[in-house]
Amino acid sequence: MPKQADADVPVGQVTDQNPIINDPYQEPSRHWHFGEGTPVIRDGRRIAGYIPPMVKGGQLQITDELVLLEQVNRIRDRVREWREGGYAGATQITRALFEHWFDPEREMRPFFAQREAIETIAWLTEAASERRVGIEITKYEPYERWAIKLATGAGKTLVMGMTIAWSGLNKLANRQDRRFADAFLVVAPNLTVKARLTGDDGLIPSDPNSAFQRFELVPGQLAGVIGQLKVQVINWHQLAPREDPRRSVLRRGEESDSAFCRRVLVDLGPKKRLMVLNDEAHHAWRPPPDLSVNRDEKDDVLEATVWINGLERVDRDREILRCIDYSATPMYPGAVGGEKAWRPFEWVVSDFGLVDAIESGLVKVPRVPTDDDAGTAIPKYRNLWEHVKKALPKRGDDPGDVHHPLIDYLSEVDGPLKQLAGAWHETYETWIEADRAIPPVMIIVCNETKMAEMLEIHVARRGEAGPWFINDATGDYTVRIDSKLLAEAEMREEGESAQDAAARLRELVSTVGKEGQPGAKVRCLISVGMLSEGWDARNVTQVLGLRAFQSQLLCEQVVGRGLRRSDYSDLSKPEFVDVYGVPFQLLPFARASGSIAQPPTTTTVRSLRERAPLRLEFPRVEQIISDLGDVVTIDLESIEPIRVSPENDPNATWVEFEVGTPGKGIGGTTQDRHAAYENFRMQRLVFRLAADLVTDIDKRDKPWLFPQMATIVRDVILQRVEYAKGVDERELCNHRYWAELRNRILAALRSEERDGLLPVLNTYEPIGDTTVNFQTAKPAEPTTKSHISHVVYDSELELQIMRALEQDDRVIAYAKNERLFLEIPYRWQGTTGRYRPDFVIRLANSRTLVIEAKGRKRERDDAKLTAARRWIQAINCWSKLGHWELGICFTEAELRALIDEHSMQPVAA
Repeated sequence: MPKQADADVPVGQVTDQNPIINDPYQEPSRHWHFGEGTPVIRDGRRIAGYIPPMVKGGQLQITDELVLLEQVNRIRDRVREWREGGYAGATQITRALFEHWFDPEREMRPFFAQREAIETIAWLTEAASERRVGIEITKYEPYERWAIKLATGAGKTLVMGMTIAWSGLNKLANRQDRRFADAFLVVAPNLTVKARLTGDDGLIPSDPNSAFQRFELVPGQLAGVIGQLKVQVINWHQLAPREDPRRSVLRRGEESDSAFCRRVLVDLGPKKRLMVLNDEAHHAWRPPPDLSVNRDEKDDVLEATVWINGLERVDRDREILRCIDYSATPMYPGAVGGEKAWRPFEWVVSDFGLVDAIESGLVKVPRVPTDDDAGTAIPKYRNLWEHVKKALPKRGDDPGDVHHPLIDYLSEVDGPLKQLAGAWHETYETWIEADRAIPPVMIIVCNETKMAEMLEIHVARRGEAGPWFINDATGDYTVRIDSKLLAEAEMREEGESAQDAAARLRELVSTVGKEGQPGAKVRCLISVGMLSEGWDARNVTQVLGLRAFQSQLLCEQVVGRGLRRSDYSDLSKPEFVDVYGVPFQLLPFARASGSIAQPPTTTTVRSLRERAPLRLEFPRVEQIISDLGDVVTIDLESIEPIRVSPENDPNATWVEFEVGTPGKGIGGTTQDRHAAYENFRMQRLVFRLAADLVTDIDKRDKPWLFPQMATIVRDVILQRVEYAKGVDERELCNHRYWAELRNRILAALRSEERDGLLPVLNTYEPIGDTTVNFQTAKPAEPTTKSHISHVVYDSELELQIMRALEQDDRVIAYAKNERLFLEIPYRWQGTTGRYRPDFVIRLANSRTLVIEAKGRKRERDDAKLTAARRWIQAINCWSKLGHWELGICFTEAELRALIDEHSMQPVAA
């Protein structure tokens, strides 16, 4: 039986790095007080409440105000009295089940969090009316809804099984008792959750491996009848309406409610008065009829609409006795708008949140950065996106554009990645010593597909996070999972159906941490957005967030993927999950920041598969250098010193379970890059950088350049790199210094043999193309001669140019440079920028035109034009993508003149 927390910890004192202060099987009797300074333990259970968002300057911000969940606290007190009074008024079946489940000698006894949840449901149903005076749960649907809040990892599935057993067995014992149901519809938010609810430890009573049998939820004398209960688990998509196939084509319309229920409720037959159990029920909310949402929220609103409308149809035809919601975050999302945004559902009746679960030892303890050696007030790795987005190249003059496919962000990502990977490796070695069969897992959450693709190369191929994550013949230790990858998988497997390919990939991810399964070897998981809810791997020990987190709901959901304990044998011993880059707050329901203005209507812009022959390619150029000859030298004096200092990136970070002043938290430890240092070899850095530099100047066929370049790299490191006091020279393993060395060496290389120019291409993605998929609020015009569905235009001139290109027979294909990131680096007033011309045009003679549409000329345009001409010269000298030309036009007539001029040229090679 799992050990319990030490009951002798003095109240008002900090434990020895152990946040667990309560017995997991008893109601919490103490709680951590999160005040200023050293946290202390106080008597009594933490009161249920939430922190509401506050609008300030058009932004939603965190406040210090705690709003009590008055009804939850009243119900909690009444349920306690009911429990202590022997469940007065409960049925004989309920008493028998409670006695069986909560027997102190029972080996698989439910935790108190689970006990209180099922007791609350039973009390609301069975307690005498005088005990429920003052409890008014407002109905927002035609049927009754109760929401149960249980922290991720606290065991919602078992509570759902207990709910089914309690209601179903009571109904079988007394068919006339209308308070209970023996038919249950369980609605899941995705296929992963559905598979879990129907597989081992699931909710199908007839399955010998279900929760009813595995956890002995039914006493012996009732075991023979549990199979009479009807339980159907569906995904919310199955609640979507369809046309009635029985009607003629001319009269076909939406199917009736009865037809809908016959189609959806197959396993329940004609059963009526159903009980509905919504898993991850924060997805099930009723959107206001006039709701306007942005593109990021459309899927959430669609899901909520289908979910709620589908249940309403079930209620009209079959009658829903009651709907029980289960969620770690039963709250309205920001998409709902108005005063309800980021606030808990009004029908929450039970609350056992994350901090309560931590204090009872039910889940891992999240540790976040609270201090580092960089000397800043806020530790850098706490909210990494604030730094990553600043490092990304901007779109022309627009400082807000951070959707960029290039690798500049790696300078901000590599340091925390290596540091967190070192913490992973320490955990891995500990698990090896303990003879654990599966490895720990590090999750990396990215903001977009391009970032995930680059990180996969960085981690799985180049081994920059450590040799432990490199994919090789022994297995795939790093897995990238996102929607684009699934789409590619559907097309990649010859002779394999799209569904099978996607299912195989999903199976790999869903079996992470399960011995003997396809995902058993996975050590690093790179995802775009949040992993599917229901993903229940217990071996997650590190989480790296590399995206914007605009709400604490999203923060808690991402952190929740790492909260499940890996070992339940000793619940008094804390397990930790280290979290970088997620601005996580222990108190839920608070929003970090974000505009509350209603967004405008958007247009989906995407590349069209049927227009693949119109696809255009272009080079991703990072730098233009001289076309060097067979002998290269370097101007060392022209290279500014490269300073290696914690001010650029912290060398050590203090992480802890934050409950007060930094350094006064619980479970604190220092994390650094010592594991990366141990794998670092200066000679390897020199050779790798020299090889990359040789590739950069396009001299793969002249290996004798490599020794020259290696000597140059050694000289630069010895003479132009400076280290801050106390900094290990192996800090050069950090990608930010590798990138700076590469750029400065390229700029300082010299040769007297050649006079041409060459492009230095992006290391990870040297060639771009017109493959896009995004939404925009800008005006957009449909196309016919472009690989891309629309032209997004910023001016009337751009629209005129687009229409002229559509009508000109000499134009084979074209594309507006919107989210393509065809960029030309340039210098202006001492700063480096990236200039994006407006159009790319392929002419009938195979020449490619780069066109800039100008309404007026500005001061920096000369710098852009100069850089663009150098760019064209370098691309044509490189010659791998045909012949290119540059054109500037202020009118549509000037565009036609440019096309006239270049169409007369010979066909490009």
